[in-house]
Amino acid sequence: MVVRSGTNLEAAETNPYAHKYLLKRPKTHEQQPAETRILGRSEAAEENNRISDLAVERRRFELFIDLIWVGVIGNIAENFSEEAFGKDGDGLGEEFIGLAAWHFIVLFLMAWRFWKYLQDFMSKYATNDVLERAFVTWALVLAMLFGNNAPYLFDAHGPSNYAIYIYLVWRGSVLLIELYYSLFIHHVRRRLMVQGIFVFPVLPLWLVAMYCKRDIKAGLAFAAINIEFYAQILMDTPFASRFLHDQDPGDRLDSDHWTERVRDFYIIILGEGVLSLIRGSPLGKGISERTASGVLALIAYYVLNGFYFNGDQSRRYIHAVRRTYWRKNLWQFFQHALFASTLILGITFVFLIQHPLDNSVRRHEEALVEREAETESEDPALRLAIAIYSARWTVSFNLALILLCQTSVALSNRSLDPPRTLKVNSRYLRLLPRMLLIPIVICLSINRTMQSRTFLGIISALLLACLPWEWWASLERDGGILER
Repeated sequence: MVVRSGTNLEAAETNPYAHKYLLKRPKTHEQQPAETRILGRSEAAEENNRISDLAVERRRFELFIDLIWVGVIGNIAENFSEEAFGKDGDGLGEEFIGLAAWHFIVLFLMAWRFWKYLQDFMSKYATNDVLERAFVTWALVLAMLFGNNAPYLFDAHGPSNYAIYIYLVWRGSVLLIELYYSLFIHHVRRRLMVQGIFVFPVLPLWLVAMYCKRDIKAGLAFAAINIEFYAQILMDTPFASRFLHDQDPGDRLDSDHWTERVRDFYIIILGEGVLSLIRGSPLGKGISERTASGVLALIAYYVLNGFYFNGDQSRRYIHAVRRTYWRKNLWQFFQHALFASTLILGITFVFLIQHPLDNSVRRHEEALVEREAETESEDPALRLAIAIYSARWTVSFNLALILLCQTSVALSNRSLDPPRTLKVNSRYLRLLPRMLLIPIVICLSINRTMQSRTFLGIISALLLACLPWEWWASLERDGGILER
């Protein structure tokens, strides 16, 4: 190689995606070929840079994937808002909020399973050839089509089954690509056979759901999704793992990468909630009462983000995914509930911000106190009063569920901190204020005539009150408030 004089070779960079073959032999992440020759100092530095660059490029591509799911989740959230609170947010939705939430849960679980199958594939295999990239591109195309068609699955005016068609095509695509990979990776074969045992009996549920009414369709879809979910739990049991030869390193997921992607998904959920405070200008023009409510909602998101990523504040811990199989699956269950409740919380926040309890609505609230059975009236103001009251209960219930799930996720890890590491040794005491908030938040909605801004203000204040305690309790033992 001829190098021009004066060239600074220390500033040279490597291309992480330099390829030797277009089609490669499929391999998992833990089957990457090890470097057997002895590297010099410069070669070792170059190899470390290449590995680091690969990780960066991988994260960039995953960010692109997340952009697709921002749209998918946003469309499902908007559909829930229209069903529960009306297309224009006027409280004249076509469904009761409970039925709208039921439809939302089914669509959300379908989107989550779609995303999880793709992430499991990317966390397990590392072939990085033309076929693998084409498969991921195919997944993104199907995700875009699913996101566009999901709101029509339970449409009252003309339901469409395209979301089910697309979901089944994606599920079949995953099985086909793994069938091809199993020809080269023998560890995949038994697991693939067991998956087929559970997948094919589920197929009739999806087929029958296409020809049923909306309520039955939602129930069959929910049952089909959960059968696959619990089948996965069954395959994670110690007995099944021995039968499937999961002890072999070549058949393991990249657990660190997978858990990081789950955290990324929660960022998508929180991002959708924050985006809803800006999209369509729900706070109105200028600085108004709605602006104050929007600030309070943003503060609540900030605190919930801190609760999730701070966990129990332990300095060293073993993640739940790396502990027993039942802790791993319990951790996944709480993640599912956390994601769905956080998304519903954000949608309901926007509705309450847009509809403060004015005098006309307050009169109908007082009427509802006297005659709670009168909920079928066609009076728009009365229906709006009912919607506001239901929205407050929705916020209370989902916020309580969020706090419960975040605390459970944090406690599912095993702390390795020795005694006297932090100001407060017990992680249960560090997280105690979160648990005390749950009954308080639920009781807030008992007052029917409370202003929406006041309601949001109390919630934000309660959440903020937990932060000083957690910040102080998680300080190192020899630390303090001011650095000297």
